[in-house]
Amino acid sequence: MRSCFLFLLLWAWSAGPLQAAETFCYDAPVDKSTLQPVLVDGQCIYGEHTARIAGWVLQQLPQATFVELPWQRCLNEVRAGRIHGLLSIGWTEERASWFAFPPHAGEQNDKLALFDVPYFIYVLQNSTVRWDGQQFQGLQYGLITFKGYLAEQRLRELNALSPLDLDITQGIDLLLNHRVDGYVIPPGPTAQQFSQHAKFAQVRQLELPLLQMPLYLAFAKDYCLSSAAVCQQIWQHLAEQRQQWEVAQRQASANSQ
Repeated sequence: MRSCFLFLLLWAWSAGPLQAAETFCYDAPVDKSTLQPVLVDGQCIYGEHTARIAGWVLQQLPQATFVELPWQRCLNEVRAGRIHGLLSIGWTEERASWFAFPPHAGEQNDKLALFDVPYFIYVLQNSTVRWDGQQFQGLQYGLITFKGYLAEQRLRELNALSPLDLDITQGIDLLLNHRVDGYVIPPGPTAQQFSQHAKFAQVRQLELPLLQMPLYLAFAKDYCLSSAAVCQQIWQHLAEQRQQWEVAQRQASANSQ
């Protein structure tokens, strides 16, 4: 853990114009206190999936470094060109004007997507809230999700976002205290932490997710303008590694049955 902290300090001290080795940022889980980082070629990465992607990137860019930052700062640093790229971001037209995405990003069944993430909706067991994939029914207080994520934008468009400035890490407690109608999160560390809550049995997941979003590795615009071949090579390599990993997962699942 100490080595991870020292690495972050060194990066922050040297931040400025892009260095020779590529740097990528990512947003770690909301609460890291119960998580152990994954060591990838001497670098501490939070989140198993993020660590897996970082490992694939290092196969092509062995000098690359990975820095955990708050999500909004990660976006700003890459957009400003101070960091070369970011891991696991959803495509929108607005973001496509800020960052370099793979060709055909955002299209269904895009082969160059890293993975598809469903954003599940959780409500109380006795809640009357309904979601048909287009609109909500039975809302009183609104829902919460990660700030700055596309799920927040989608809830706002549906007029379903809680007007209060609430912390997603208190999602279950806010539900139990009737401060919100529900919370929206993808599978991952935060969902796992919520599932260990003493009163998680009082919560249920709605059948349909709020949205299903393909995620990508995106680069700074200027980086891909000057290194277009490298960007294409990395996107193609990640797609190949994802396919191999999925095959291995299916085989492991079949062997365990």
